[in-house]
Amino acid sequence: MVGNEYFLVNYPLSINIELLGEHENIPDAEEFERRIPAPFRMASEIASIDSQALQPLKLNNETTQALWGFLQAQNQKINTLLSYVLSQQDDEKCRYQTTAFSAGCCIFVCDNETFNIGQHALLKIFIPEESAALFCYATVTNIDKNQIELTYQQIREEDRELLIRTTLHIQSKQLKLRAAQRAQSI
Repeated sequence: MVGNEYFLVNYPLSINIELLGEHENIPDAEEFERRIPAPFRMASEIASIDSQALQPLKLNNETTQALWGFLQAQNQKINTLLSYVLSQQDDEKCRYQTTAFSAGCCIFVCDNETFNIGQHALLKIFIPEESAALFCYATVTNIDKNQIELTYQQIREEDRELLIRTTLHIQSKQLKLRAAQRAQSI
């Protein structure tokens, strides 16, 4: 179903989809930046900081181990608060669940006839494992029975990078789980 260059991972994520009007277009990059709600902008910035800030720490003695634990606890507090703020952006009336996603598209199941190929939509993707969410615009690019594919059209590069990191984390967890299951069955 997917013909893009990004790795697709089978995983459920909560998404909100608001279809644009028939004559409504996806905004250009400048207008898109203006429309991003503050909580999504903040989530993206925090996720970027998280991925870069703690990596250089050298964990070679007890003091740095204690510092690492303290920083992780502070990070968890911030992520918990951020998750709550982002949950306020989740609209139950527009909520769907992905069956798969990548840094280029997402696939979800929809039993009604609301979606048509070529339709544009405002899309919110919630990633609780990363205490993150992103805001983008997408287009319906494929419909296979009740499986709908949305391809991201207007997305910030830092959000695409977040999706790449998320798919890699999920794939790693899935592979470890499969390896553990194989080891148990032997």
